[in-house]
Amino acid sequence: MLIRSLFFLLFPLITYAQTFSHGRFVARNNAIFWTERFDVKDMDEPIIAQTVREQLEAKKYVCFDTLQEHEVLSGWLIDPPASTIAKARFRIDILFEKYQVTVSDMLESGPFDTAIIENSLLQSDGNFSRNLSKRLEKLDRTMMEIFEIKQ
Repeated sequence: MLIRSLFFLLFPLITYAQTFSHGRFVARNNAIFWTERFDVKDMDEPIIAQTVREQLEAKKYVCFDTLQEHEVLSGWLIDPPASTIAKARFRIDILFEKYQVTVSDMLESGPFDTAIIENSLLQSDGNFSRNLSKRLEKLDRTMMEIFEIKQ
C-alpha cells in the first residue's frame, strides 16, 4: 500500500521532469509545442471566437477542422509564409477576455523531404539544442504574426 501511494504522489513529478522550455516553445516527452495566451479586452467569448475565426479564414494557409467544439477552434497550418513549417496542428481555446493558442505536430520542410521538427531542435535528452535560438526566434515571430488578432 505504501508503494502504491508513493507511486501516485511521485508519478506527476517524474512526468513533469521531462518538460523543457525555450520561450514560448515547450518540449514535453520529446514533443514540441508552441503556446501563447493573448489578452483581449472588452470582448466577450463569442465575439473573440468570431473575430479569430474571420481573421484566420482570410489566410489561405489556415484550414479549420470541419467539426468544432464550443469555444475551441482547431485546424491545420499548411505552408505558412516566412517559416520552414510544412504542416502543423493548432488549437485555440477561447477564454474570458483572452484566448490561448497551442501549435503542435509540426513538420518541417527540408531540402529533400519533410521531417518532424523534434528531430532538428531537440537533443537526445529531450532538451532544446543550444545553437538554434535564432531559428526558434524566427519561428516564434511567425507564429505570433499568424495568431495575434488585429482589433
